[in-house]
Amino acid sequence: MKVTVPEMKRLAQVYQHFVTEGRKVALLMAGLPQAVSALFGDDDVPFLRRARKHVLGRIPDGEIRDALLLTVNEGGRSISAEALDEAVGVIDGFPYMMQLVGYRMWAENPRSEQIALADARHGIELAKREMIEGILEYTYRELSDGDKRFLAAMLPDSQDSSLAAISRRMGVKSNYASQYKRRLLAQGVIGEYSKGYVRFDMPVFRDYLEQRLKEEQE
Repeated sequence: MKVTVPEMKRLAQVYQHFVTEGRKVALLMAGLPQAVSALFGDDDVPFLRRARKHVLGRIPDGEIRDALLLTVNEGGRSISAEALDEAVGVIDGFPYMMQLVGYRMWAENPRSEQIALADARHGIELAKREMIEGILEYTYRELSDGDKRFLAAMLPDSQDSSLAAISRRMGVKSNYASQYKRRLLAQGVIGEYSKGYVRFDMPVFRDYLEQRLKEEQE
């Protein structure tokens, strides 16, 4: 179930009342960067700006592999090397995608002693669909035309894109493109892993963006 920002505001306000009443309560919230920013910037719940924030970055592939293998083994099952490789590849270090892929490939054939490649592939397709419907469609709707132009200018590159190349493809100066870079970084759509270079930070988003832009041009 998707929770809206107004609903999170009401929860935060209730929590604040509990605190003022001296009750022993704690509040832990998680969400997409743009939703978190919208909530923290709301004047109705200014106390949230003092909350400690923790950003979940990308998880190294080795740690993804170890976590999946450990979880499967502790559940009394095994996973084929090929299935594990495909799962790690599509997760691409994204914590939420790890949750989706792990759950879906496990549930494909839960009575089997091993998660086979076919199970993993079907589970991955279901996870991609959930990722698109639950995250990517919402993220895309929040993009401005300038955001889309910036992202479209990243598509010719296989992985990292330099700000200089993006600016050239957009036909603008680097300081203008930097405005959209900052917006997209704040939204968690892209990540900057070396100075002046960015890459898509959400798995499946590159393919999704290409398809959406193509549909809009037709």
